[in-house]
Amino acid sequence: MNEGLANGERPLRWLGDSAARLTAASALLLATNLLWIIAVVLNVIGPLGPLSAGLLAWLAFVLDIPGVLLLAAAYTGLTAEKGLGWNRRRLAITLGFVLWAGLSVYWRFVLPLAIGTDLQDLFLGLLGADPGALALAKGSWASMSELFAWWIAAGAVFFATHVLVAVDYRRASEGEWTAGLPAYVWVLGAGVSLLSTILIVAALLPVLGGGLLGSTFTSGVVGKLLVAPNVMLSGYLSSLQLGRSLKAARRARDAA
Repeated sequence: MNEGLANGERPLRWLGDSAARLTAASALLLATNLLWIIAVVLNVIGPLGPLSAGLLAWLAFVLDIPGVLLLAAAYTGLTAEKGLGWNRRRLAITLGFVLWAGLSVYWRFVLPLAIGTDLQDLFLGLLGADPGALALAKGSWASMSELFAWWIAAGAVFFATHVLVAVDYRRASEGEWTAGLPAYVWVLGAGVSLLSTILIVAALLPVLGGGLLGSTFTSGVVGKLLVAPNVMLSGYLSSLQLGRSLKAARRARDAA
């Protein structure tokens, strides 16, 4: 019998147990990183019917938020199932994922809306593809600087949280699924993503001041849209397989 249920700490039915949450989170985040890779391909070859790079980018911007929140819920569920109470490390992991989600909603959607456009148009403007959006971005220099700052802050939170995941992985108790996570792969992917974000921001800031696009832009984009997604893709594929094996083992125990 599940220890969490024995202690009266039932998981929310619609979320399932921690293994189900890990599986759902991994599937969403796997899809998100796959979408980024396909979006890069479509940006080169052009749209395929209704599918365009812009549409896939929007889907990726939305899907990773519930995916990361499900990861937070997975850690919450694991704590309840073990009936051991919170420790500071896992509480910090959960809060880190939730904080990342909140920061991401703010810089991706709230700030661009306050400026008067959306995130995709702002980036197109900064890259010279939309003069109207470029003028709007330059006229909202303070808001754009805040957007860049929160984007970097979100990346830093994401990286720091995955470092805690790696620490928790090393200290996991026998039988906990955290011992099977691809923690170091996640740390590598989050680190590449953070560094790439800094390189992109460093290249875009001169454009806001009327200058030219910085030389770090290409390396930042390659890291952000190709290297980091491929690294995270392998990590989330591994955690998806882990979650599915845990669910299969649970069904086998229930059948017995």
